[in-house]
Amino acid sequence: MRFPSIFSNLRLVLIMQVALPVLLVLAMILAIGLSMVGQFIEERMQRDLQQVARTIHLPVSQALERQDLDQLQNSMASVFGITEVYGAYLFDANGRRLSSFGVVNPTKEQATDALEQIVEGEFAQYERIRGRNVYSFFMPIFDATGQPNGLLQVTRRRSDIDRELTELKYWAWGGFGLVSLIILGVITYSHQRAIETPLQKLVESMRRVSQGDREHRAAEQGPIEISQLAKGLNGMLNAIEAAEKSEAQQRSAREQMAERLRQTETMAALGQLSAGVAHELGAPLTVVDGRASRLLRRLENENDVKELNEIRQQAARMTSIIQQLLSFGRSSRAEFRELDVTSLIERAEALLANQGYRVNLVKGSMATIKGDSLSLEQALINLLRNACQACPDGPVELSWEQGGKQLQIHVDDAGPGINEEQKTQIFDPFVTTKAPGEGSGLGLAIVKRILREHQGEVVLSHSPLGGARFSLILPLVLTTDSGTTA
Repeated sequence: MRFPSIFSNLRLVLIMQVALPVLLVLAMILAIGLSMVGQFIEERMQRDLQQVARTIHLPVSQALERQDLDQLQNSMASVFGITEVYGAYLFDANGRRLSSFGVVNPTKEQATDALEQIVEGEFAQYERIRGRNVYSFFMPIFDATGQPNGLLQVTRRRSDIDRELTELKYWAWGGFGLVSLIILGVITYSHQRAIETPLQKLVESMRRVSQGDREHRAAEQGPIEISQLAKGLNGMLNAIEAAEKSEAQQRSAREQMAERLRQTETMAALGQLSAGVAHELGAPLTVVDGRASRLLRRLENENDVKELNEIRQQAARMTSIIQQLLSFGRSSRAEFRELDVTSLIERAEALLANQGYRVNLVKGSMATIKGDSLSLEQALINLLRNACQACPDGPVELSWEQGGKQLQIHVDDAGPGINEEQKTQIFDPFVTTKAPGEGSGLGLAIVKRILREHQGEVVLSHSPLGGARFSLILPLVLTTDSGTTA
Protein backbone atom coordinates (compact mmCIF):
# COMPACT_ATOMS: atom_id res chain seq x y z
CA MET A 1 0.00 0.00 0.00
CA ARG A 2 1.39 3.35 -1.01
CA PHE A 3 1.15 6.10 1.60
CA PRO A 4 0.95 9.74 0.50
CA SER A 5 4.08 11.79 0.97
CA ILE A 6 4.01 14.72 3.37
CA PHE A 7 5.03 16.84 0.40
CA SER A 8 1.89 15.89 -1.52
CA ASN A 9 0.06 18.73 0.23
CA LEU A 10 0.86 22.14 -1.23
CA ARG A 11 0.42 23.87 2.10
CA LEU A 12 2.99 21.56 3.74
CA VAL A 13 5.30 22.11 0.78
CA LEU A 14 5.09 25.87 1.31
CA ILE A 15 5.74 25.48 5.04
CA MET A 16 8.53 22.90 4.73
CA GLN A 17 10.31 24.32 1.69
CA VAL A 18 9.61 28.05 2.02
CA ALA A 19 8.59 29.09 5.53
CA LEU A 20 10.92 26.82 7.51
CA PRO A 21 14.08 27.72 5.55
CA VAL A 22 13.23 31.40 5.99
CA LEU A 23 12.63 30.90 9.70
CA LEU A 24 15.88 28.95 10.05
CA VAL A 25 17.78 31.79 8.41
CA LEU A 26 16.04 34.25 10.71
CA ALA A 27 16.88 32.03 13.71
CA MET A 28 20.55 31.99 12.70
CA ILE A 29 20.53 35.75 12.33
CA LEU A 30 18.81 36.07 15.72
CA ALA A 31 21.33 33.74 17.36
CA ILE A 32 24.24 35.75 15.95
CA GLY A 33 22.53 38.97 16.99
CA LEU A 34 21.89 37.67 20.50
CA SER A 35 25.53 36.66 20.80
CA MET A 36 26.64 40.12 19.78
CA VAL A 37 24.06 41.84 21.98
CA GLY A 38 24.91 39.54 24.91
CA GLN A 39 28.55 40.36 24.51
CA PHE A 40 27.71 44.05 24.37
CA ILE A 41 25.55 43.82 27.51
CA GLU A 42 28.21 41.86 29.35
CA GLU A 43 30.83 44.46 28.41
CA ARG A 44 28.47 47.26 29.45
CA MET A 45 27.86 45.68 32.86
CA GLN A 46 31.60 45.19 33.30
CA ARG A 47 32.21 48.83 32.38
CA ASP A 48 29.57 49.93 34.88
CA LEU A 49 31.34 48.00 37.62
CA GLN A 50 34.69 49.41 36.53
CA GLN A 51 33.21 52.93 36.56
CA VAL A 52 31.99 52.41 40.14
CA ALA A 53 35.46 51.27 41.18
CA ARG A 54 37.13 54.26 39.53
CA THR A 55 34.63 56.60 41.22
CA ILE A 56 35.70 55.60 44.72
CA HIS A 57 39.35 54.98 43.86
CA LEU A 58 40.54 58.51 44.68
CA PRO A 59 38.64 58.92 48.01
CA VAL A 60 39.79 55.50 49.15
CA SER A 61 43.42 56.26 48.19
CA GLN A 62 43.36 59.57 50.13
CA ALA A 63 41.70 58.02 53.15
CA LEU A 64 44.23 55.16 53.14
CA GLU A 65 47.14 57.59 52.88
CA ARG A 66 45.82 59.63 55.84
CA GLN A 67 44.88 56.49 57.74
CA ASP A 68 41.37 57.92 58.00
CA LEU A 69 39.42 54.78 58.72
CA ASP A 70 36.04 56.54 59.03
CA GLN A 71 36.27 58.07 55.54
CA LEU A 72 37.59 54.77 54.28
CA GLN A 73 34.60 52.90 55.66
CA ASN A 74 32.15 55.49 54.38
CA SER A 75 33.60 55.37 50.90
CA MET A 76 33.52 51.59 50.82
CA ALA A 77 30.00 51.54 52.24
CA SER A 78 28.80 53.96 49.54
CA VAL A 79 30.06 51.54 46.88
CA PHE A 80 28.35 48.55 48.47
CA GLY A 81 25.07 50.48 48.51
CA ILE A 82 24.97 50.36 44.72
CA THR A 83 22.75 47.44 43.65
CA GLU A 84 25.08 46.29 40.91
CA VAL A 85 27.93 45.76 43.42
CA TYR A 86 28.09 42.36 45.10
CA GLY A 87 31.12 43.10 47.23
CA ALA A 88 33.85 45.74 47.86
CA TYR A 89 37.22 44.91 49.47
CA LEU A 90 40.33 46.87 50.36
CA PHE A 91 43.70 45.19 50.99
CA ASP A 92 47.06 46.66 52.03
CA ALA A 93 50.35 45.90 50.28
CA ASN A 94 50.76 42.73 52.34
CA GLY A 95 47.40 41.29 51.40
CA ARG A 96 45.78 42.11 54.73
CA ARG A 97 42.09 43.02 54.41
CA LEU A 98 41.52 46.57 55.63
CA SER A 99 37.84 46.91 54.74
CA SER A 100 35.27 44.44 53.50
CA PHE A 101 31.63 44.81 52.44
CA GLY A 102 29.97 41.73 50.99
CA VAL A 103 28.40 38.35 51.64
CA VAL A 104 31.64 36.46 51.11
CA ASN A 105 35.24 37.61 51.42
CA PRO A 106 38.21 36.68 49.22
CA THR A 107 40.87 34.51 50.75
CA LYS A 108 44.34 35.85 51.53
CA GLU A 109 45.75 33.71 48.74
CA GLN A 110 43.39 35.32 46.24
CA ALA A 111 44.38 38.76 47.52
CA THR A 112 48.10 37.90 47.28
CA ASP A 113 47.63 36.66 43.69
CA ALA A 114 45.78 39.85 42.78
CA LEU A 115 48.57 42.03 44.32
CA GLU A 116 51.06 40.26 42.11
CA GLN A 117 49.00 40.97 38.99
CA ILE A 118 48.28 44.66 39.63
CA VAL A 119 51.98 45.47 39.26
CA GLU A 120 51.19 45.96 35.56
CA GLY A 121 47.99 47.89 36.26
CA GLU A 122 44.29 47.32 36.81
CA PHE A 123 42.65 44.17 35.50
CA ALA A 124 39.41 42.15 35.68
CA GLN A 125 38.57 38.47 35.78
CA TYR A 126 35.87 35.89 36.49
CA GLU A 127 36.59 33.86 39.61
CA ARG A 128 35.06 31.89 42.42
CA ILE A 129 35.04 33.35 45.96
CA ARG A 130 34.17 30.73 48.50
CA GLY A 131 31.96 28.84 45.98
CA ARG A 132 30.36 31.94 44.47
CA ASN A 133 30.96 32.88 40.80
CA VAL A 134 31.71 36.59 40.51
CA TYR A 135 33.22 39.14 38.20
CA SER A 136 36.00 41.04 39.94
CA PHE A 137 37.68 44.29 38.99
CA PHE A 138 41.00 45.11 40.63
CA MET A 139 42.59 48.56 40.94
CA PRO A 140 45.95 49.29 42.63
CA ILE A 141 46.19 51.90 45.44
CA PHE A 142 49.34 54.10 45.28
CA ASP A 143 51.02 56.17 48.02
CA ALA A 144 52.37 59.69 47.60
CA THR A 145 55.60 58.39 46.08
CA GLY A 146 53.68 56.38 43.45
CA GLN A 147 54.39 53.02 45.03
CA PRO A 148 51.51 50.50 45.31
CA ASN A 149 50.46 50.20 48.90
CA GLY A 150 47.07 48.50 48.52
CA LEU A 151 44.45 46.87 46.36
CA LEU A 152 40.79 47.81 45.71
CA GLN A 153 38.54 44.93 44.57
CA VAL A 154 34.94 45.43 43.50
CA THR A 155 32.82 42.35 42.51
CA ARG A 156 29.51 41.58 40.87
CA ARG A 157 27.78 38.23 40.80
CA ARG A 158 28.17 36.30 37.61
CA SER A 159 24.54 35.24 37.98
CA ASP A 160 23.43 38.88 37.62
CA ILE A 161 25.08 39.06 34.22
CA ASP A 162 23.86 35.60 33.24
CA ARG A 163 20.30 36.40 34.39
CA GLU A 164 20.12 39.55 32.29
CA LEU A 165 21.51 37.70 29.28
CA THR A 166 19.05 34.84 29.88
CA GLU A 167 16.11 37.24 30.12
CA LEU A 168 17.24 38.84 26.90
CA LYS A 169 17.38 35.42 25.22
CA TYR A 170 13.96 34.44 26.56
CA TRP A 171 12.36 37.62 25.27
CA ALA A 172 14.17 37.37 21.94
CA TRP A 173 13.35 33.72 21.31
CA GLY A 174 9.83 34.16 22.65
CA GLY A 175 9.30 37.05 20.26
CA PHE A 176 10.83 34.99 17.49
CA GLY A 177 8.43 32.12 18.26
CA LEU A 178 5.46 34.50 18.23
CA VAL A 179 6.59 36.05 14.96
CA SER A 180 7.10 32.54 13.52
CA LEU A 181 3.56 31.56 14.47
CA ILE A 182 2.25 34.76 12.92
CA ILE A 183 4.23 34.09 9.72
CA LEU A 184 2.97 30.50 9.55
CA GLY A 185 -0.58 31.69 10.20
CA VAL A 186 -0.32 34.34 7.49
CA ILE A 187 1.11 31.78 5.05
CA THR A 188 -1.66 29.30 5.91
CA TYR A 189 -4.39 31.94 5.57
CA SER A 190 -2.91 33.36 2.38
CA HIS A 191 -2.52 29.87 0.92
CA GLN A 192 -6.11 29.02 1.87
CA ARG A 193 -7.51 32.18 0.32
CA ALA A 194 -5.23 32.79 -2.65
CA ILE A 195 -4.20 29.26 -3.69
CA GLU A 196 -6.14 26.44 -2.05
CA THR A 197 -9.64 27.86 -2.65
CA PRO A 198 -9.05 28.59 -6.39
CA LEU A 199 -7.37 25.19 -6.77
CA GLN A 200 -10.29 23.45 -5.07
CA LYS A 201 -12.67 25.22 -7.45
CA LEU A 202 -10.49 24.15 -10.37
CA VAL A 203 -10.43 20.54 -9.12
CA GLU A 204 -14.21 20.67 -8.66
CA SER A 205 -14.56 21.89 -12.25
CA MET A 206 -12.38 19.00 -13.44
CA ARG A 207 -14.51 16.57 -11.42
CA ARG A 208 -17.71 17.92 -12.96
CA VAL A 209 -16.27 17.62 -16.43
CA SER A 210 -15.05 14.06 -15.73
CA GLN A 211 -18.56 13.14 -14.55
CA GLY A 212 -20.05 14.21 -17.86
CA ASP A 213 -20.81 17.92 -17.51
CA ARG A 214 -19.09 18.82 -20.76
CA GLU A 215 -20.66 22.28 -20.87
CA HIS A 216 -19.08 23.36 -17.56
CA ARG A 217 -16.15 25.77 -17.64
CA ALA A 218 -13.76 26.65 -14.81
CA ALA A 219 -13.81 30.14 -13.31
CA GLU A 220 -10.65 32.00 -14.33
CA GLN A 221 -9.91 33.38 -10.83
CA GLY A 222 -7.07 33.48 -8.34
CA PRO A 223 -3.38 34.15 -8.97
CA ILE A 224 -2.27 34.52 -12.57
CA GLU A 225 -0.77 31.01 -12.66
CA ILE A 226 -4.02 29.37 -11.48
CA SER A 227 -6.04 31.68 -13.74
CA GLN A 228 -3.88 30.65 -16.69
CA LEU A 229 -4.32 26.99 -15.69
CA ALA A 230 -8.12 27.43 -15.65
CA LYS A 231 -7.94 29.29 -18.95
CA GLY A 232 -5.87 26.45 -20.44
CA LEU A 233 -8.39 23.90 -19.14
CA ASN A 234 -11.27 25.84 -20.67
CA GLY A 235 -9.38 26.16 -23.93
CA MET A 236 -8.71 22.42 -23.95
CA LEU A 237 -12.41 21.69 -23.28
CA ASN A 238 -13.43 24.10 -26.03
CA ALA A 239 -10.99 22.46 -28.42
CA ILE A 240 -12.28 19.00 -27.48
CA GLU A 241 -15.87 20.16 -27.94
CA ALA A 242 -15.05 21.70 -31.31
CA ALA A 243 -13.20 18.54 -32.36
CA GLU A 244 -16.13 16.37 -31.26
CA LYS A 245 -18.59 18.57 -33.15
CA SER A 246 -16.38 18.46 -36.21
CA GLU A 247 -16.04 14.69 -35.88
CA ALA A 248 -19.81 14.34 -35.45
CA GLN A 249 -20.41 16.48 -38.53
CA GLN A 250 -17.89 14.49 -40.54
CA ARG A 251 -19.37 11.21 -39.29
CA SER A 252 -22.87 12.43 -40.16
CA ALA A 253 -21.66 13.55 -43.58
CA ARG A 254 -20.00 10.17 -44.14
CA GLU A 255 -23.14 8.36 -43.05
CA GLN A 256 -25.29 10.52 -45.30
CA MET A 257 -22.90 9.99 -48.18
CA ALA A 258 -22.87 6.24 -47.55
CA GLU A 259 -26.66 6.25 -47.35
CA ARG A 260 -26.94 8.23 -50.60
CA LEU A 261 -24.48 5.87 -52.25
CA ARG A 262 -26.44 2.89 -50.98
CA GLN A 263 -29.67 4.42 -52.20
CA THR A 264 -28.08 5.26 -55.54
CA GLU A 265 -26.80 1.72 -55.93
CA THR A 266 -30.16 0.34 -54.84
CA MET A 267 -32.02 2.63 -57.21
CA ALA A 268 -29.69 1.71 -60.07
CA ALA A 269 -30.17 -1.98 -59.36
CA LEU A 270 -33.92 -1.52 -59.06
CA GLY A 271 -33.94 0.50 -62.25
CA GLN A 272 -32.14 -2.20 -64.18
CA LEU A 273 -34.36 -4.88 -62.66
CA SER A 274 -37.50 -2.86 -63.35
CA ALA A 275 -36.51 -2.19 -66.96
CA GLY A 276 -35.81 -5.89 -67.51
CA VAL A 277 -39.04 -7.03 -65.89
CA ALA A 278 -41.09 -4.40 -67.73
CA HIS A 279 -39.53 -5.40 -71.05
CA GLU A 280 -40.24 -9.08 -70.48
CA LEU A 281 -43.83 -8.52 -69.30
CA GLY A 282 -44.81 -5.89 -71.83
CA ALA A 283 -45.23 -8.20 -74.82
CA PRO A 284 -47.23 -10.94 -73.03
CA LEU A 285 -49.58 -8.34 -71.55
CA THR A 286 -50.16 -6.88 -75.01
CA VAL A 287 -51.05 -10.36 -76.30
CA VAL A 288 -53.39 -10.97 -73.33
CA ASP A 289 -55.19 -7.67 -73.89
CA GLY A 290 -55.47 -8.26 -77.66
CA ARG A 291 -56.86 -11.78 -77.27
CA ALA A 292 -59.36 -10.62 -74.66
CA SER A 293 -60.47 -7.83 -76.99
CA ARG A 294 -61.11 -10.24 -79.85
CA LEU A 295 -63.00 -12.62 -77.59
CA LEU A 296 -65.25 -9.76 -76.49
CA ARG A 297 -66.29 -9.18 -80.07
CA ARG A 298 -67.34 -12.86 -80.50
CA LEU A 299 -68.94 -13.64 -77.16
CA GLU A 300 -72.46 -12.66 -76.23
CA ASN A 301 -72.82 -14.27 -72.79
CA GLU A 302 -73.03 -11.48 -70.22
CA ASN A 303 -70.93 -13.27 -67.58
CA ASP A 304 -68.18 -14.08 -70.08
CA VAL A 305 -68.14 -10.49 -71.29
CA LYS A 306 -67.86 -9.26 -67.66
CA GLU A 307 -64.95 -11.56 -66.92
CA LEU A 308 -63.13 -10.57 -70.11
CA ASN A 309 -63.56 -6.89 -69.23
CA GLU A 310 -62.02 -7.56 -65.79
CA ILE A 311 -59.12 -9.33 -67.51
CA ARG A 312 -58.57 -6.29 -69.74
CA GLN A 313 -58.75 -3.94 -66.71
CA GLN A 314 -56.14 -5.92 -64.83
CA ALA A 315 -53.97 -6.10 -67.94
CA ALA A 316 -54.27 -2.32 -68.30
CA ARG A 317 -53.29 -1.92 -64.64
CA MET A 318 -50.28 -4.19 -65.13
CA THR A 319 -49.34 -2.20 -68.24
CA SER A 320 -49.50 1.02 -66.17
CA ILE A 321 -47.23 -0.52 -63.52
CA ILE A 322 -44.83 -1.63 -66.25
CA GLN A 323 -44.74 1.91 -67.63
CA GLN A 324 -43.95 3.22 -64.14
CA LEU A 325 -41.20 0.64 -63.80
CA LEU A 326 -39.77 1.74 -67.11
CA SER A 327 -40.00 5.38 -66.04
CA PHE A 328 -38.36 4.59 -62.67
CA GLY A 329 -35.49 2.71 -64.27
CA ARG A 330 -34.92 5.12 -67.13
CA SER A 331 -32.99 8.38 -66.55
CA SER A 332 -33.82 11.39 -68.68
CA ARG A 333 -31.47 11.70 -71.65
CA ALA A 334 -33.13 14.82 -73.04
CA GLU A 335 -31.06 17.98 -73.21
CA PHE A 336 -32.03 20.46 -70.52
CA ARG A 337 -33.38 23.77 -71.77
CA GLU A 338 -34.92 26.86 -70.28
CA LEU A 339 -38.58 26.38 -69.38
CA ASP A 340 -41.27 28.87 -68.53
CA VAL A 341 -42.72 27.79 -65.21
CA THR A 342 -46.24 29.02 -65.91
CA SER A 343 -46.49 27.10 -69.19
CA LEU A 344 -45.02 23.96 -67.61
CA ILE A 345 -47.51 23.96 -64.74
CA GLU A 346 -50.50 24.74 -66.98
CA ARG A 347 -49.63 21.79 -69.26
CA ALA A 348 -49.40 19.43 -66.31
CA GLU A 349 -52.73 20.74 -64.95
CA ALA A 350 -54.38 20.25 -68.38
CA LEU A 351 -53.08 16.68 -68.72
CA LEU A 352 -54.43 15.85 -65.26
CA ALA A 353 -57.80 17.41 -66.13
CA ASN A 354 -58.04 15.05 -69.10
CA GLN A 355 -57.79 12.18 -66.60
CA GLY A 356 -60.78 13.54 -64.70
CA TYR A 357 -58.96 15.25 -61.80
CA ARG A 358 -59.71 18.85 -60.75
CA VAL A 359 -56.98 21.11 -59.34
CA ASN A 360 -57.14 24.72 -58.10
CA LEU A 361 -54.34 26.63 -59.79
CA VAL A 362 -52.87 29.58 -57.85
CA LYS A 363 -50.59 31.41 -60.24
CA GLY A 364 -47.34 32.90 -59.09
CA SER A 365 -44.87 35.30 -60.67
CA MET A 366 -43.08 34.61 -63.90
CA ALA A 367 -39.99 32.44 -63.50
CA THR A 368 -37.60 30.41 -65.62
CA ILE A 369 -35.96 27.08 -64.79
CA LYS A 370 -33.76 24.73 -66.72
CA GLY A 371 -34.66 21.09 -67.27
CA ASP A 372 -36.53 18.41 -69.18
CA SER A 373 -40.19 19.41 -69.60
CA LEU A 374 -41.51 15.84 -69.99
CA SER A 375 -39.80 14.63 -66.81
CA LEU A 376 -40.94 17.64 -64.76
CA GLU A 377 -44.51 17.27 -66.11
CA GLN A 378 -44.47 13.64 -65.04
CA ALA A 379 -43.27 14.61 -61.53
CA LEU A 380 -46.08 17.18 -61.22
CA ILE A 381 -48.72 14.76 -62.55
CA ASN A 382 -47.59 12.08 -60.07
CA LEU A 383 -47.90 14.48 -57.13
CA LEU A 384 -51.22 15.93 -58.29
CA ARG A 385 -52.71 12.48 -58.95
CA ASN A 386 -51.66 11.29 -55.48
CA ALA A 387 -53.19 14.42 -53.91
CA CYS A 388 -56.49 13.99 -55.79
CA GLN A 389 -56.66 10.32 -54.86
CA ALA A 390 -55.92 11.13 -51.18
CA CYS A 391 -58.60 13.87 -51.21
CA PRO A 392 -61.24 12.89 -53.80
CA ASP A 393 -63.69 15.56 -52.58
CA GLY A 394 -61.03 18.29 -52.75
CA PRO A 395 -59.67 20.75 -52.54
CA VAL A 396 -56.26 20.17 -54.18
CA GLU A 397 -54.21 23.28 -54.82
CA LEU A 398 -51.20 23.89 -57.10
CA SER A 399 -49.10 27.04 -56.52
CA TRP A 400 -45.58 28.31 -56.87
CA GLU A 401 -43.36 31.04 -55.43
CA GLN A 402 -39.79 32.30 -55.61
CA GLY A 403 -37.44 32.33 -52.65
CA GLY A 404 -33.94 33.65 -53.19
CA LYS A 405 -32.40 31.69 -56.06
CA GLN A 406 -34.95 28.87 -55.90
CA LEU A 407 -38.38 28.10 -57.24
CA GLN A 408 -40.83 26.31 -54.94
CA ILE A 409 -43.83 24.51 -56.48
CA HIS A 410 -46.38 23.44 -53.85
CA VAL A 411 -48.99 20.70 -54.17
CA ASP A 412 -51.46 20.94 -51.24
CA ASP A 413 -54.43 18.78 -50.33
CA ALA A 414 -57.00 18.64 -47.54
CA GLY A 415 -56.69 14.90 -47.06
CA PRO A 416 -55.71 12.94 -43.94
CA GLY A 417 -52.01 13.69 -44.43
CA ILE A 418 -49.10 11.34 -43.84
CA ASN A 419 -48.21 10.04 -40.38
CA GLU A 420 -44.74 10.44 -38.86
CA GLU A 421 -43.76 6.79 -39.29
CA GLN A 422 -44.43 6.90 -43.07
CA LYS A 423 -42.65 10.23 -43.66
CA THR A 424 -39.20 8.66 -43.46
CA GLN A 425 -40.01 5.99 -46.07
CA ILE A 426 -42.54 7.70 -48.32
CA PHE A 427 -40.00 8.34 -51.11
CA ASP A 428 -38.63 4.80 -51.11
CA PRO A 429 -39.59 2.52 -54.02
CA PHE A 430 -42.65 0.29 -53.53
CA VAL A 431 -43.77 2.18 -50.38
CA THR A 432 -47.34 3.46 -50.59
CA THR A 433 -50.06 4.71 -48.27
CA LYS A 434 -52.81 3.40 -50.53
CA ALA A 435 -54.77 0.23 -50.00
CA PRO A 436 -53.32 -2.98 -51.45
CA GLY A 437 -53.95 -3.21 -55.19
CA GLU A 438 -54.43 0.58 -55.59
CA GLY A 439 -50.86 1.76 -56.01
CA SER A 440 -47.42 0.56 -57.04
CA GLY A 441 -45.40 2.73 -54.64
CA LEU A 442 -43.24 4.10 -57.46
CA GLY A 443 -44.81 7.51 -58.05
CA LEU A 444 -42.96 9.44 -55.32
CA ALA A 445 -39.71 7.52 -55.96
CA ILE A 446 -39.91 8.67 -59.60
CA VAL A 447 -40.54 12.26 -58.42
CA LYS A 448 -37.48 12.12 -56.18
CA ARG A 449 -35.32 10.72 -58.99
CA ILE A 450 -36.47 13.42 -61.42
CA LEU A 451 -35.81 16.21 -58.91
CA ARG A 452 -32.37 14.81 -58.15
CA GLU A 453 -31.54 14.85 -61.88
CA HIS A 454 -32.56 18.54 -61.95
CA GLN A 455 -30.33 19.45 -58.93
CA GLY A 456 -33.44 19.95 -56.82
CA GLU A 457 -35.33 18.20 -54.06
CA VAL A 458 -38.84 17.28 -53.01
CA VAL A 459 -39.90 18.16 -49.46
CA LEU A 460 -42.86 16.85 -47.48
CA SER A 461 -44.53 19.13 -44.91
CA HIS A 462 -47.90 19.97 -43.41
CA SER A 463 -50.31 21.77 -45.75
CA PRO A 464 -52.27 24.92 -44.81
CA LEU A 465 -55.32 23.06 -46.18
CA GLY A 466 -54.93 20.46 -43.43
CA GLY A 467 -53.41 17.59 -45.38
CA ALA A 468 -49.98 17.06 -46.91
CA ARG A 469 -47.83 19.50 -48.87
CA PHE A 470 -45.26 18.30 -51.39
CA SER A 471 -42.85 21.05 -52.46
CA LEU A 472 -40.65 20.79 -55.53
CA ILE A 473 -37.58 22.97 -55.04
CA LEU A 474 -35.66 23.79 -58.21
CA PRO A 475 -32.87 26.26 -59.02
CA LEU A 476 -33.85 29.36 -60.96
CA VAL A 477 -31.93 30.79 -63.92
CA LEU A 478 -31.21 34.42 -64.66
CA THR A 479 -33.97 36.08 -66.65
CA THR A 480 -33.10 38.27 -69.60
CA ASP A 481 -35.67 40.86 -68.49
CA SER A 482 -34.46 41.62 -65.01
CA GLY A 483 -30.88 40.44 -65.31
CA THR A 484 -31.02 39.13 -61.77
CA THR A 485 -31.65 35.80 -60.15
CA ALA A 486 -35.32 35.39 -59.44
